[in-house]
Amino acid sequence: MKTIGRWLILFMIFAILLFPIWMMVSNSFSPIRGFMRSPPTLLPTTFTLDNYRQLLSMKELPRWILNTCILAAILVPGGVIITGAAGYAFSFSSSRWIRRLFWVFMVPIFVSGYVLLIPKMRIIGMVGLHSLPAVVSMSLFWSTGMFLFRNYFRTIPKEIVESSRIDGAGEWRVLLQVVLPMSRPMIGAAIVFLGMGVLGDYIWQMLNLLAKDTQTYLVGLMASTINVSVVKNVGYDLTVGTMLFIPYLLLFSVSSRYFIKGLTAGALKA
Repeated sequence: MKTIGRWLILFMIFAILLFPIWMMVSNSFSPIRGFMRSPPTLLPTTFTLDNYRQLLSMKELPRWILNTCILAAILVPGGVIITGAAGYAFSFSSSRWIRRLFWVFMVPIFVSGYVLLIPKMRIIGMVGLHSLPAVVSMSLFWSTGMFLFRNYFRTIPKEIVESSRIDGAGEWRVLLQVVLPMSRPMIGAAIVFLGMGVLGDYIWQMLNLLAKDTQTYLVGLMASTINVSVVKNVGYDLTVGTMLFIPYLLLFSVSSRYFIKGLTAGALKA
């Protein structure tokens, strides 16, 4: 009976969490006024593919997808290497000053990202960056990732690193050929976080990617929901939400095993 009760509780929690997603997907197949029915229905009363035709017919959509892939190809590997190198330095360095510097890099974790928008805009303005380089320059460093990599690396025996150094390997070689290959679960978790950052960093991308041909999948689809007509097509907005949800689902389904292992393994030793 206890097992049945647990399964019922888990099913209820799952149903509650799934309900908004189901309503979004279901009503994305509704016509312009289908969502306004009262009471709302679990299935569309009038099924239509017009919202998806409208979205997929946009000529800029392939360019937005390409821009997103380019951004992900830069930020995901770059973020893994940069935050992994920082975590390596704070884990295996013998200098106490470097270890104390770790807490300075932890400050962004305790500050809202919106607070940092103005300083970041001032910095890229002074340097003269704009568009895609501006997005990349301020998105490569990831404080939370550095914290997770540091905690994970501290579960690796230091003797392995020391023996590699004695054999003549430099620090970058130790990191890339010894430490990172032993940290696949953490790398999987980092890929999920960094990928979600590329797919969900709407404010920063919107502020810098102003031209249509430079916009990402997220910014372009969100901009397409702005409708100046009298009757708002809520079904199209839900279609955009559904299309934005699909990459998250694919990313997490592919990397979920490494994601969970990476987070739990890094929590064993802090």
